[in-house]
Amino acid sequence: MKKYLTLVFCLALSPAFALSLSGESKREARLFNDFLKAVYAQRADDPKAFSYLEKALESAPESKYLKRLLVSEALANEKPEWADPYAGFVSQGENDSDDWMVYAAYQWKKGNLSEAEKAYESALALDPDNVRILYQYVLLLSVTNLDKAVEKLLALAEDYPGLTPAVYTEVGSLYLRAQNLQQALAYYNKAVEMAPDDPAPRLGRGEVYEKSSQYFLMLHEFEELEKMGYGNAGTFSRMASVFLLVKDLPKAEEYFLKAKADDNGDVPSAYFLALIAEQKGDYSRAVGYLKDSADYDKSSAKWLQVSFYLKRLNRPEESLKTLAEAYRKFDGNVEIGYFYALALNDAKEYKKAAKVLKKILESNPAYEEARLQYAFTLDSLKKYKEMDAQLELLLEKNPKNAAALNLYAYSLAERNLRLSDAQEFIARALAVNPEENAFIDTQAWIYFKQGKTEAAENILSAVPEEVVAANPDIAYHRGAIWYERGDFERARKYLDMARGEIKEAAKLYKKLPKSARQ
Repeated sequence: MKKYLTLVFCLALSPAFALSLSGESKREARLFNDFLKAVYAQRADDPKAFSYLEKALESAPESKYLKRLLVSEALANEKPEWADPYAGFVSQGENDSDDWMVYAAYQWKKGNLSEAEKAYESALALDPDNVRILYQYVLLLSVTNLDKAVEKLLALAEDYPGLTPAVYTEVGSLYLRAQNLQQALAYYNKAVEMAPDDPAPRLGRGEVYEKSSQYFLMLHEFEELEKMGYGNAGTFSRMASVFLLVKDLPKAEEYFLKAKADDNGDVPSAYFLALIAEQKGDYSRAVGYLKDSADYDKSSAKWLQVSFYLKRLNRPEESLKTLAEAYRKFDGNVEIGYFYALALNDAKEYKKAAKVLKKILESNPAYEEARLQYAFTLDSLKKYKEMDAQLELLLEKNPKNAAALNLYAYSLAERNLRLSDAQEFIARALAVNPEENAFIDTQAWIYFKQGKTEAAENILSAVPEEVVAANPDIAYHRGAIWYERGDFERARKYLDMARGEIKEAAKLYKKLPKSARQ
């Protein structure tokens, strides 16, 4: 169409080039050149086409045709506001069907649906057999007047019987969008009966079954499509989701893998295959699935999940690197920043962690978990005054924040300061959760600092041995308590558990008598 219009325009202007270049001829030459630039820009999908058309209009300010092209180009660029100065072209003399169609599209984009409907009707009155205009008109009616849209489509089927199956499918889709599932199913059934090998109505019928929770009928429909060779990532992943619902995990995985084979970046398949792999403990494969997902580069949640899987694979450096990259990529995303700070703390990079957490709290002062982690980080940096201030803020807002109470109590015990306050804080924490092993350990450590070694051992003995073996801090505390009580054999057992991780445990281990270390 554009090539034809260009040719007509060139022929209309060609006599000008047979004359000497008078002022009028120069104006026409500029008009031609600007128009030609616009044509080539349109072919290259270059947005400069609009500005070239505007320049052309400067040479022919009354040109209805150029104004219509400007409106059309503005709509093509999703900038209907650009068309506002030129939409009046429709009031310049007689309009053909193309004029009305472009004006209708403009009014639709501006949200003036009744005006758009009138313009499409004017276009159809001039060109009643133009299927393109009819399609756009029906699409608008599907929003404004569903019954009228169906009426127009069924009339089209009467005029063109060969289009009847396609019309029935489209009517079914209109009713499906309107959530009228019964009518949608009725028309999809008609379409399938007339064209059993056409995948479109079968796909629509499958969607009706899915929306009405008739999952086994949906599976049957999609299986038929698969047999016909029309299975794709969309149908396979939806079938897999049904198998998940009925807890048939092997079948779900099979169909998610089929979806992935059809579209390696299929988003639902990547997500669920990663979860299935996680359930199997295959974290390496889970990482691969997430990274293959088409939305991986745009999904902060998936980057977090990958970092989690890498941590489970005992690859903390890669996990930390992933979080660092995600923190930069997603411009300081708060959730990523929080977990990035946790990973930095695990890596003992406390200064970096403090910087990240401080930035989070500047924009999210109510983020209690981040403030607690910030306090922990400050404690690790021995910035106790600032740490105490952060904990006071937390406890002022929530006096029963057990984690904050425990951290405050433990830090004071480590510093051997305000032990009576430390005792008060840990008592309040234990009142909230008396069975938390970390809180029990803190209480024992406060007793130890107060010289109450028997009380310390009595309470710490409530912590299961497997928990002690997995926690170097608790193991060190038990070893220190037994050392202080003179039971070097027991002290050696626990200090041996902790000395690879805790420097103080290694130092105390060296103080044991040689006989106890053998």
